[in-house]
Amino acid sequence: MSSYLPLIIGLKGTSLNANESNFLKNFKPWGIILFQRNCINHKDTLNLIEDIKSKTHEDVPVLIDQEGGRVSRLNYPEFPKTLSAKIFGDIFAKDKTMALRALTLNTDLIAGSLKKMGININTIPVLDLPSLNESGVIGDRAYASDKNTVSQMGEIVLSTNNSNGIGSVIKHIPGHGKASVDSHFDLPTITDELSVLENEDFIPFSNLNYAPLAMTAHAIYQKYDKDNVATLSKTIINKIIRSKIGFSGTLITDDISMKALSDDIGNNSFLALQAGCDIVMHCNGNFEEISQIANKISSLDLISIDPNLLETFQLKKTLNVEEVTGELAHILTKFS
Repeated sequence: MSSYLPLIIGLKGTSLNANESNFLKNFKPWGIILFQRNCINHKDTLNLIEDIKSKTHEDVPVLIDQEGGRVSRLNYPEFPKTLSAKIFGDIFAKDKTMALRALTLNTDLIAGSLKKMGININTIPVLDLPSLNESGVIGDRAYASDKNTVSQMGEIVLSTNNSNGIGSVIKHIPGHGKASVDSHFDLPTITDELSVLENEDFIPFSNLNYAPLAMTAHAIYQKYDKDNVATLSKTIINKIIRSKIGFSGTLITDDISMKALSDDIGNNSFLALQAGCDIVMHCNGNFEEISQIANKISSLDLISIDPNLLETFQLKKTLNVEEVTGELAHILTKFS
């Protein structure tokens, strides 16, 4: 089984530059994540994905944040416009059956369209339970604030993605919903008691702990480890994520370049892997930072792609976009 540098990188533009091409060949990162800056139009995006695979291998993990709603990286006419998670949670409060059917259709639209493009991992579902004082970074990206609703909806997303040949990433483990500041710009400290977190925020992650991948929350959970952000905390990763929640899949950091993390980016990457994360993710496309990270972590163990994830990549479902879109629109009209 092939092994790779435990790193997912973002790219600078709509095509691979010389530095990026050489990096893919020489360092062999585990995966690539795409953003809107890389996906300006459909044709160029297809060419980029094809080029990435030609420089790496056919099953290279190509990730994207295509949640629907405001977190959508593919925003051109060839890709179906899809909806934020909260819309389906709101329908769930009125009609559970219709909500789960609508969510299945919406997920089919996203996953089937990604599959056609050669993208094989979507970083959904969001399993966070936003509290009243949540910063807004989660907001309508969450299905609801109820653990059972979120668990049921997350289960639909995992199974529908899988049937379309798309890997899923549960996030932001062990729960970002009580963060009162946005970790893109500052470090959240969650002060809630253990009993609250363990009986609420951790539950959707526990219920879906069989997911192939999970993404960490850049937050301090003060009652568990007052000194270290979860991404860099052996206590949080080993005692909470791995043991209490029971997640045994591949653990990815949230973007290691976020402002929630101070200190040197290479050192943070090294510490994240030492703490128990399996893969560091770097998103902003800054090649100097990518090189810094790679040089810092290149002495650590390489990582393979989970065989179950590779099996998922081989799956494909026939999708009639017109029928799916029509049925989804019919359901949404009932609840508009």
